Amino acid sequence: MRVLVLGAGVVGTAAAYFLNEAGHEVTVVERQPGAGLETSFANGGIVSAYAARPWAHPEVPRMLVKWFGREDAPYLFRLRPDLAQWRWAVQFLRQCTTARFERAQQVSLRLSTYSYDCFRALREKEGIDYDGRAEGVLHLYRDARSLDAAYAYETRMADQRFHPERLDRDAMLETEPALQQTADQFAGALYFPQDESGDAHKFTAGLAAAAATRGVTFRYGETVTRLSGDRRGVTGAETDKGAIEADAVVMSLGSYSPRFLRRLGVRVPIYPLKGYSVTIPTTGYNGAPTRAVHDGHRRIVMSRLGDRLRCAGTAELDGHNATIRADRANATLDAAMAVFPSGGDRGKAERWIGFRPMTPDCLPVIGRTSVPGLYMDTGHGSTGWTYASGSGRIIADIVSGRDPGIDMAGLTPDRF
Repeated sequence: MRVLVLGAGVVGTAAAYFLNEAGHEVTVVERQPGAGLETSFANGGIVSAYAARPWAHPEVPRMLVKWFGREDAPYLFRLRPDLAQWRWAVQFLRQCTTARFERAQQVSLRLSTYSYDCFRALREKEGIDYDGRAEGVLHLYRDARSLDAAYAYETRMADQRFHPERLDRDAMLETEPALQQTADQFAGALYFPQDESGDAHKFTAGLAAAAATRGVTFRYGETVTRLSGDRRGVTGAETDKGAIEADAVVMSLGSYSPRFLRRLGVRVPIYPLKGYSVTIPTTGYNGAPTRAVHDGHRRIVMSRLGDRLRCAGTAELDGHNATIRADRANATLDAAMAVFPSGGDRGKAERWIGFRPMTPDCLPVIGRTSVPGLYMDTGHGSTGWTYASGSGRIIADIVSGRDPGIDMAGLTPDRF
């Protein structure tokens, strides 16, 4: 079957790889000159196999009130005269109940653990170099009460694979000595030893190269303008360089997906949440961590990528506004340097933004649509790299008419 994948981020690239493995003739269209150059380019770098959590948490409404009016707020809603934004915001806030969060978390963990198995097998098969570190992730807590509450919450599940290790301050420092300078800020940490970190862009580029070697055609520097066909079925896509015919189309354009789907009557509530990152060179500095670290107070993740320290976080609801605001970027940088003051050269930090394609329940949309021949593998939010390998294998199975071997409840397009 001729399959056209729209988008060469980590999600679309993984889908193309597994579709090719399933025996299909695969073409990928990407407007950038290479793979992984948009949302996958400079993200936080975490593969959360056992700690993936939806952002629609019961604490979010309280945080919005607490940080209201502050430009350094972890979550910032810049409301616009945009009906889609208001509708998404209302749907997202409705998800911030304990019951809905718990349901979404179960779906998230089901997919993340499945995807992690696919990721490890893929990594071993292709031998991709991406500055990976399989040394776990530390989640820092500033007081004993919040540490105890988090540990009690995380260990409530019967499956002990999801149970982190509780570390007091001394054990935290033994696990990550780079926290020595600022240890008095923290009561301890939860340590998820199974989770990993690395450079998502390097992984995506390496996977694209492997897929191309196996026969996948990547058409870089080509922009999709519309889907070909109508509600009775898709026949490919139109681009700025002409028409591409296909028997099946996989939508993996992230936060841009809705604008192409809408014309065929397929509506999915995916909205861009702008995230900031800074990348700090560590050469000549001895205070960078060896493990990935999450500071829950500021919603910042910090990952060591070779001779760089990647710091990412925050969520800004502001449409596709690509402006890099100095105050927002510097808030991320300040938060990271407050944890690791000798972690790198802040004067040479590179600032970046990306648009996380987020659904209100913070779960991706995977599967066939109501339009024959049109499939979705999109809306992965802040966990695109975590879910990409699993969702790529799933969509390859579905397109091939096979049972994906995972419970798809909570992931399919018809849930909206």
